[in-house]
Amino acid sequence: MRPMNAAWVTDYDMAEDKCYKAPGCPTCREPIALYEDGKYRCLSCGKVVKPSEEMLKWFADREGRKTEIQDCPKIIGCGGKKCVEVVYRKNPITLKWEAAGGMCKRCGMKFIV
Repeated sequence: MRPMNAAWVTDYDMAEDKCYKAPGCPTCREPIALYEDGKYRCLSCGKVVKPSEEMLKWFADREGRKTEIQDCPKIIGCGGKKCVEVVYRKNPITLKWEAAGGMCKRCGMKFIV
């Protein structure tokens, strides 16, 4: 069975409190993502969809993760120096890096945004 062509759907970003257009499933109207099998699938129904070249560029502009090492906060953690690994992702609207989560290698404190 041939994959369906992806459609532009409305998604919501909590950090910006704004809606934006993203590649999505033409049936569910939910966003799609690249899975480990190398195929773009609907995050809701799991069907394989085919994004357009414009959509592939949209994904490319927003891909990537980066990690930084920071100090652990004393209030909720151990206060250790350079022991928290913080993972950043690009905001889908602003394309600026923002924290997605992290973990202290010393005390085990974890957070997710």
